[in-house]
Amino acid sequence: MSACFTDTCMDIPVQVQVLVLAVTIDLIFGEMPNAAHPVVWIGALIQRTTTICERASQTSQKQQRYLCGLVLAMIVISCAAAAGMLLNVLASHHQIAGTFVIAYFLKSTFSIRSLVSSSNLIYRELSANDPVGARSNLTSLVSRDAKGLLEPQIASAAIESVSENYVDSILSPILYFALFGIPGALVYKAINTLDSMVGYRNERFREIGFVSAKLDDIVNWIPARLSVVFIFVASVPYNPAAALRICLRDHALPASPNSGYPMAMVAGALRCRLEKPGSYVLGGEFSDPSGGHIRQANWVVLVATVILVAVVAVGLAVL
Repeated sequence: MSACFTDTCMDIPVQVQVLVLAVTIDLIFGEMPNAAHPVVWIGALIQRTTTICERASQTSQKQQRYLCGLVLAMIVISCAAAAGMLLNVLASHHQIAGTFVIAYFLKSTFSIRSLVSSSNLIYRELSANDPVGARSNLTSLVSRDAKGLLEPQIASAAIESVSENYVDSILSPILYFALFGIPGALVYKAINTLDSMVGYRNERFREIGFVSAKLDDIVNWIPARLSVVFIFVASVPYNPAAALRICLRDHALPASPNSGYPMAMVAGALRCRLEKPGSYVLGGEFSDPSGGHIRQANWVVLVATVILVAVVAVGLAVL
């Protein structure tokens, strides 16, 4: 299949065109309105299916609730895969329109501009000595309670979120698109959204969300470790050696098997202490972060993203 808008792009593979177009849409327009956002549609499906599963398993044994969680994940993943395959069928019959539509759906699976903009807002508020505003906006990045957090703790939470979301919200969906096309990107995002909505260890979701949480761990296992390479290169203006040293030492401290890799890399690169109170400390020998470290973390993530997109585009063009 080939889609081209001018003679100069005749030899560019359609997947490269889709990727570049999707990244361009993201950088120019940011997040889509909820009503037109495919991931919001996935979230609505998860919410409705979860409600049905909970009603059906109210009086069930734990094993049956685990089974309901498996069914929930299978339904959502199957719908995402089917949507991706239908998009490929559309593209095979209507090449130019299909390229734009697939790029639109691919853009919905990752978020570059929104991630950086959200953390930059916190940086600006800290720079303006407005910790109240910074705490308020921190909730758009992290789920932890922001009440009473001091500037170093706010900065740490923002840096941790930007670092972790480099994998979840940028690297993984682009990687799965490169490997499996738009069905792969949508299936990944369905799994990631399942985890964000039901993958908790609380009383409500412990059993129903178990499969979703484990699937998210599995699909992010390789991307999290690949992030070390991209962040290492992006941290050259800072301290790549310290990044690698802290990553090798501290990556296993967070409860997640994956999030510690990008977070520890950024902690070492910026030589700042990242802490989730009561859970972990990364780069404990360094000083607490300030608002300025948020901007540096954003820069590292942006450069790592540029390198990622370039590598993937070249790989798709060559292969």
